[in-house]
Parts: sequence; structure tokens; C-alpha cells
Amino acid sequence: MEPEENKLICMYVEYRGERIGESLDVFEDHLIFKREGDFLGVPLNHVKEVRDDTVIIDNFEESEGIKVGEMWKERKSRPVSLEELDFE
Repeated sequence: MEPEENKLICMYVEYRGERIGESLDVFEDHLIFKREGDFLGVPLNHVKEVRDDTVIIDNFEESEGIKVGEMWKERKSRPVSLEELDFE
């Protein structure tokens, strides 16, 4: 993850003047955030502004955001083998 992307994590997400969730991760050029019980992904190029503790996003396709959020959840919650951790 790029240092600039790290600054987007653990912030509130605002859309159309309303706080809609909290950012969790950057995944495949998407900002992942939690909204109520769902995880959504919005393309990073839809991040309009970062202000204090808030990431402000502009228009995004909600159904696509839900798909990306589900893909992120599936990848992040799967079991990891010792080989994948690459302990030496």
C-alpha cells in the first residue's frame, strides 16, 4: 500500500454531505469502507477530498461498490497457510 493510501484508512466516509461509513482498507485501487453491515469499495479516483478525519467521495455505482466490498471480504477472511505467510 502506498503511503498516501495509508492516510485514507480509519477515517469517516462522506457522500453528498452525509457521513455514510468508515474506511478500512485500500484494495485493488478501491477504498473499502463499512456502511452499517455492508462493505463497499469506491474507486480511488472518486475520492474528491480528504479533510481532517473525513474522506469525501463523489458519485459511485453502489451495486459495483457492494461487489468489490464482497470480493474484499472474501479475500481478507479466507484462511491463510503457513506457506503464504512465508515464515523463514
